[in-house]
Amino acid sequence: MNKRSRIAAMMLVSLIVMVFVSACATTKPQAQPGFTPGKYENAEYRFTVTFPDHYELQELQGDEVFKVANPNMYRIPVFSVNVAEAKPGQTLDAQAFVDSVSETMPKAKRFKILSEESIALSDGTPALAIFFKYLYSDGATKLQTASVWAIKDGKSFSTNATTILGGDTGPDKLMEVAKSLTFF
Repeated sequence: MNKRSRIAAMMLVSLIVMVFVSACATTKPQAQPGFTPGKYENAEYRFTVTFPDHYELQELQGDEVFKVANPNMYRIPVFSVNVAEAKPGQTLDAQAFVDSVSETMPKAKRFKILSEESIALSDGTPALAIFFKYLYSDGATKLQTASVWAIKDGKSFSTNATTILGGDTGPDKLMEVAKSLTFF
């Protein structure tokens, strides 16, 4: 084998390895047991949520246990459920909630609470319905999020429905999805 043939063979092997590694590293939505179109049931934390049937599973990040999005080019609206340990003595406070959300997105800015309302979930669990807007990390995209936050059995649960401010999906529909949190 001459020098050129060896170099070509090494390049081919390197290319094959790179393709294989990149294929393995490509993020794919994790399996999220309990998912059926339009409904998610989490047996571990004993809750369900509902959302539009055509939404597709998305990759989980941070303390998300479930995430779906509209299968359009921008993947919006997006709907997620986060579960974390509740802090001792933690109470349902809209500003504290929005501050904790902003900490998870350090490049996003100008968070502003648009509305907040104390509600009771279908099982009687007290919750806080919060509507807020912010500027995405790209510095130009304005987003709006409807969230429902509840504390139950030492866990902090939040449902979050996010889309572009002024987009096709209005605040009422976002909040309807966020309020679908039901414990069983």
